[in-house]
Amino acid sequence: GGYAMTQLPAKKIVCASLLALLASVPALAQQRMPTDLTLPAASASVPQAEVPSVNTLPDIKPHWVLSNRGGGMDGTRIFDGDTGKMIGMVNMYGQDSFAFDPLGKNFYVAQTLWSKVDRGIRQDNLLAYDTKTLKLVAEIPMQGRMLIGNHLNNLVVTADGKRALVYNMAPSSSVHVFDMTKMKYEQLIELPGCATMFPNTVNGFSALCSNGSLVTVNMDGKKPVLTRSANFFNAVEDPIFDNSLVNPKTGEVTFLSYSGLITSAQLGATPTIGESWSLQVAANMRKQVYTPMDVNWIPGGRQPLAIHHASGRAYVLMHKGEYWSMYEAGEEVWVVDLKAKKLIKRFGLPDDIRGHAVNVAVSQDGDPQVYMSDGGGHVWVLDSNTLEKKRTIDRAGGGILYVPQP
Repeated sequence: GGYAMTQLPAKKIVCASLLALLASVPALAQQRMPTDLTLPAASASVPQAEVPSVNTLPDIKPHWVLSNRGGGMDGTRIFDGDTGKMIGMVNMYGQDSFAFDPLGKNFYVAQTLWSKVDRGIRQDNLLAYDTKTLKLVAEIPMQGRMLIGNHLNNLVVTADGKRALVYNMAPSSSVHVFDMTKMKYEQLIELPGCATMFPNTVNGFSALCSNGSLVTVNMDGKKPVLTRSANFFNAVEDPIFDNSLVNPKTGEVTFLSYSGLITSAQLGATPTIGESWSLQVAANMRKQVYTPMDVNWIPGGRQPLAIHHASGRAYVLMHKGEYWSMYEAGEEVWVVDLKAKKLIKRFGLPDDIRGHAVNVAVSQDGDPQVYMSDGGGHVWVLDSNTLEKKRTIDRAGGGILYVPQP
């Protein structure tokens, strides 16, 4: 299911070339080497044998950052942001999705495998790995799922940890629901025209729909009940990033649109959707408009939004570009106060990060760290107040970033 990192004793090899020669051609050495040849006393060192061991992970720490697979590297890799050291990895391949258990017992993976690597018999399963040993504790079959990576909200777990939700399209939009108390498949819920799941604190979830509304699914009864909000965004002219974020404690979700509009909604049986406001206007700039070739500062990247829920501070990757350049890497980070709807400060990124950062996350403790990655194997750890770079982590995977929730 994965592995935890340990350190093995170092090996000491003295006069390696001479010993290898003597071992490989002993007859030749006996005939041509002088008979009085002796090795120095120091060469009598004996290499230490490698000692295999099995380790367990400590309790999940606030400054852990998990980097999803990609960039030629498999697995979701677990790093300590304070040291930059890798401490473990959860096995993941292809277009697998990852999620935390809010109760801290398991890491969850929605996985698809074929009997012949890229063809043959297809197997779709929801996997549960123990957070201490990384051992597989459950493998629950399901009937297909949506194969698309680099998304936070294709596999989510309800706030009470009792249900896991996996987004599906076979062929219409739907959600697989799993009972994680009994570790078994529960039901399939059809979501026509909707995707991107956000769990609420009651007993259900909401999803964004192509007509600009928010659908809410109540799972209290024997059958799920679906209700839709009024339309609040334009999915054609100004879509919402699918990696928008929900506060698992309060059920408040923050949506970020391609043009830079921020909309907050309180999820529940009947969600309350707030008024949208512009990042550019908060920075005393003109609001972004839906016009081809219009250049402005707009959000971009695969994971352009990070929120420190306790303080209400948001970190947004911004770049100067034309409309529909929403996947361009960040040149700056704009820090905003979500409640006051004000810009706190614009930060230019360090030279090795500027124009490369496509993912951003922030730890949820009282002394937060900001994490960024370029999608090609580098993760950077930055100070949350000054955006000064503290360290670089290499070979860290190429996908989106996850941080433990409080």
